[in-house]
Amino acid sequence: MRVNRFVLDNNIWVSYFITKQQQKIVDLIDKFEIEVFSCEELIDEFTEVLGYPHLKKFNVDIAKSVKLLLTITTYFTLTKPIKQYIPGDADDNYILALALQTNSGFVTSGDKHILSQKEVLEKKFTKLKIITKTQFERRFTSS
Repeated sequence: MRVNRFVLDNNIWVSYFITKQQQKIVDLIDKFEIEVFSCEELIDEFTEVLGYPHLKKFNVDIAKSVKLLLTITTYFTLTKPIKQYIPGDADDNYILALALQTNSGFVTSGDKHILSQKEVLEKKFTKLKIITKTQFERRFTSS
């Protein structure tokens, strides 16, 4: 069932970790039996971004964070080559590929390139919804 199958974009993961709210996502995944997918490309980007000089002030233990991310997600190896889904930012294509190849129902992203293609992508891939972090959290925290 696609309803609880998600791909969280790297910007969402980084947001949880730099704000020290990783337990929030762990609890949501556990409580609501959400299946969240990761892949090599996501892990590599996550590691790279957390190492950016302007993010060092958040004192995120990168190795520990990657270990937690791999523990709470279902790791998937993408079939290559990855198609072009997002014009203007080829680096985002793996997120859509991960969602489509895992039959996920949702991509959660704050990326302007992905969000700007929401309508086009949802029309083309009718079983896929693109939502923001706020919309993701509301799905599980609203009464």
